[in-house]
Amino acid sequence: MAFSGRLWLLSATFFFVFMGAGAQQAYLVPYLGKVTDWSQVKCGSIVALVYFSMLLFRVINVYLFPRWSDRRFTIVGGLTYLVFTIGMFAIPYVPSYPLAVFMSVFWGFGGALMWTGTAMQTLDIADKAGGRHGTGMGVLYSSTHAGWLAGAIVLGMLYDRLPDESAHLMYAAAAGFTLIGNVLSLFLPATGQALRETPPLLSLLKMVTRERALISGLLQFTAALAYGLILGAFGTYIEKTYGSQLIWVAIQFYPATRMVLSYMGGSLTDKIGHVPVLSGGFLSGVVGLVITVMWVNPYAVVIAALALGLLGSTVPVVAAAIVGDAADAKRRPLVYGIVFAWRDLGVAVAAFGSSVLGLKFSFDTVFMVFIYTFAACAVLSLYLGRFTRQDI
Repeated sequence: MAFSGRLWLLSATFFFVFMGAGAQQAYLVPYLGKVTDWSQVKCGSIVALVYFSMLLFRVINVYLFPRWSDRRFTIVGGLTYLVFTIGMFAIPYVPSYPLAVFMSVFWGFGGALMWTGTAMQTLDIADKAGGRHGTGMGVLYSSTHAGWLAGAIVLGMLYDRLPDESAHLMYAAAAGFTLIGNVLSLFLPATGQALRETPPLLSLLKMVTRERALISGLLQFTAALAYGLILGAFGTYIEKTYGSQLIWVAIQFYPATRMVLSYMGGSLTDKIGHVPVLSGGFLSGVVGLVITVMWVNPYAVVIAALALGLLGSTVPVVAAAIVGDAADAKRRPLVYGIVFAWRDLGVAVAAFGSSVLGLKFSFDTVFMVFIYTFAACAVLSLYLGRFTRQDI
């Protein structure tokens, strides 16, 4: 069965939102270092706080807005992406760290809204297309990373060519791209009042600790470390080892790979199941980082970026498909929030932690930490197969 046009409109919305607000994340830390006198740790904390906030609001929003429609979640959440880019545009004029912290937390709140609303719509569309949850989420993720890639290229060209006193104009462009996505979201068809399940705390804890939810969440956490690594230490490693002219490898190859392979990973998940796709994704991350450590060559970082992109392509799509398979429509928002809160924690920890580790240890040591972690998750993915029939 074919997917409805709503999926393509959601995908177009995400393409432009991530071409703007999504892609600017790759330049946010160096931009803040350029236009403020904040330390590297302070600049890195702005990215980390977005994801710490998002992980909390993944679940809190379900309780705060149990009757908001999924469409409203998408629209209101998307507007916070626009507000953040406008705020960063203003930072050179109002270089207030507390203000930047507030903007990060606000964006995290909105990001949780947008992803929950859009994921629920996508899973509903997939239900009507024969239960192809992996393929539906793969389409959404491919569009997201296509926008991320386009934005990384365009915003990167602006960032490189603008003088320091005009660097904030990059955020004017980011806001413009994001606004296009916000406008497109207004054309989404009505989804009706949602009926989200909001169980008491004890029942919520039981959901969190069910084996399928717990293992899926842990795998999300470790897979997100790859994304956080790209935002944190990987670009710095390339700059110091091979020169700033190769930073584009980290910023562009990673989303390019995710753009291509997210759809393929989702389709493969529907055909051969969750476990082999998950295990293969983690093993690719291991291989890519081992090559980086063993072979000091620019081609090695290209391979690593591709391998980390493959890892990032498979795990979120499979995790969303697990939510679609393991929970009914009323429970899905909460299950999705539980599983993907782990993902946000992983990005925040890696983006902030890898930068801090890079100040204390060699890059090879940092990469070895990730290698062992990804290898352990490849094994844990196999164990997840024991719970394929478990509801969450």
